[in-house]
Amino acid sequence: MSRIPELTQPDLARLCAKYLRAQFKYKLNAQSSGASVTLLEQPLMLLVALASELDVIAAALVEAFFNRS
Repeated sequence: MSRIPELTQPDLARLCAKYLRAQFKYKLNAQSSGASVTLLEQPLMLLVALASELDVIAAALVEAFFNRS
């Protein structure tokens, strides 16, 4: 039986950054082109609560990018 490797704090930070970068990119592209948000080719496995928080951050970043006031 294979053992799932334990995530260290730097690993988790990199995983969160990768997820946030991808979500920001897709949300930005969707808002600028008017298309729907494209799903990630290989979904990253994060806790639902963590992914939800990162989605909120990505949406806030996109909003800030388009609302430069």
